[in-house]
Amino acid sequence: MPKKEFLEEFERWVIELAKDQKHLDTPVQYVVREFMRNRRLYVSYYDAFADKHESSFAQGERKKWENLIVQVFDFTIYTFVDHAEHNSKMQLNAQREMILELSSPVITLSKRTALLPLVGDIDTERAKFILENTLSTCAKRLIEHLLIDLSGVVVVDTMVAHQIFKLVEALKLIGVTSTLSGIRPEIAQTAVQLGINFSDITIKSNLAQALNYHQ
Repeated sequence: MPKKEFLEEFERWVIELAKDQKHLDTPVQYVVREFMRNRRLYVSYYDAFADKHESSFAQGERKKWENLIVQVFDFTIYTFVDHAEHNSKMQLNAQREMILELSSPVITLSKRTALLPLVGDIDTERAKFILENTLSTCAKRLIEHLLIDLSGVVVVDTMVAHQIFKLVEALKLIGVTSTLSGIRPEIAQTAVQLGINFSDITIKSNLAQALNYHQ
């Protein structure tokens, strides 16, 4: 097999190796260490062979073959690390999207009513996902009323209060009315400081009241 075709085929093998879940789960330094151990082993085997057949090598040929062995392993290590890092990032992004989706579920309560329970911290990335995912889901399910429960939100700052208002306003534009529940005093205080007007939004003190209101 010509050298170019060999390297291309070898690269494909290394790329597939980098996709293997067991290798992705193994810290990359351990994999690299194993590659380097094997490189030293192969070089030692080659040196033993070359010592035994010294007369069969032309001048400079012995070193040439040894360098080739090292280059192949270096190429393998570089290719594996590069593609393993890429695959790990893709896997991490997929897991992050799944976590975001699970942490911001739109739960259908009836044919036209749904619940969005918000729990935990809300940062910029999650706020953006909540807005996009909620709008998309409500539109697909033909939701008319959405209950947004804030009792599980740990930290409420200016950004969070503003994002809640943006969500309610965006829902209104697609024909979905919102009911807010679980607004704690600090949320109300932040909203007042921002000048956000919730006067035309139905607000209930807790989720139980909100559910009874829409029955």
